[in-house]
Amino acid sequence: MFEIGAVVAGYVIESRLGRGSSADVYRVRRPAESIPVALKVFHNRDADDRVAWRLEREFSIASRLRHPHIVAMYEHGELRADGGGAGEAGAQPTRLWLSMQYVDGPESTVLIPGPDQEPDVDAVVRVSTQIGSALDYAHQMDVIHRDVKPANILLSSDQCSAVLTDFGIAQLLDDAKPLARNGRVRGSIAYAAPELLTAQQLLPQTDGYALACTMFEWLTGLPPYPRPTTFAITYAHLHDEVPTLTSRRSWLPAALNSVFAKALAKDPSARYDSCTEFVAIVAKIMRDVPAPQSRRRRWPAWSRR
Repeated sequence: MFEIGAVVAGYVIESRLGRGSSADVYRVRRPAESIPVALKVFHNRDADDRVAWRLEREFSIASRLRHPHIVAMYEHGELRADGGGAGEAGAQPTRLWLSMQYVDGPESTVLIPGPDQEPDVDAVVRVSTQIGSALDYAHQMDVIHRDVKPANILLSSDQCSAVLTDFGIAQLLDDAKPLARNGRVRGSIAYAAPELLTAQQLLPQTDGYALACTMFEWLTGLPPYPRPTTFAITYAHLHDEVPTLTSRRSWLPAALNSVFAKALAKDPSARYDSCTEFVAIVAKIMRDVPAPQSRRRRWPAWSRR
């Protein structure tokens, strides 16, 4: 972990944004520049082949995408354990890093209403429209994200714009290798399509399924299959009937039930052809349908600054 003010890969550390299982993320700036950047520094100090492969994959796939609602990638490289550049005389074990667009707001988990709250319908529709557009663009560029979920969607501080991030396990459409090996799935089980869970060929509809799970959670407060174990969640994705949104939030339009049943169909060929198509139908149904005012979703203080 680097201290505030440290210079890492030519960037000055301003704050730490978060710590994950594989990397720390910092807000940084170039000394001569005013625009903040996000710097992701991986924990592994040996820069082994697995970590290096994942970074190269994330950078090479995400950097080919140019869309206002997909996080922009800038640079990547290695640095010594002391923060210097790799390859110098007496170099220490290296850590890998990549720099990307800085987003000044929170993860879209803030859109998930609690037990005594109702969703902000306008925000859900707006963010869903933006991310649906981003996913369809990625699919046109032969990229499947594979891990769409609220934590991988970042919001601007005013809630008006969202970007899709974390392409660390993205897949190219022409890559036919299975994604589940030895019973383990890379991705987030709560949002995982049946074909991902069973190591079948992935399609754009795989991301559409995950987006539908995400929107289901934004609207109802829980993902479609809130089960106590990984096995139970997996079984539900594969075999259980798609739950209705109105069973969770009775004021939601009943017309949404059949729309989400199609978006969450077990067979990908039975789902919508594109994310944009699905979101547009939801948006049309939700037009002029406000949440009950007495329990309207209340934003934290930072969102009203």
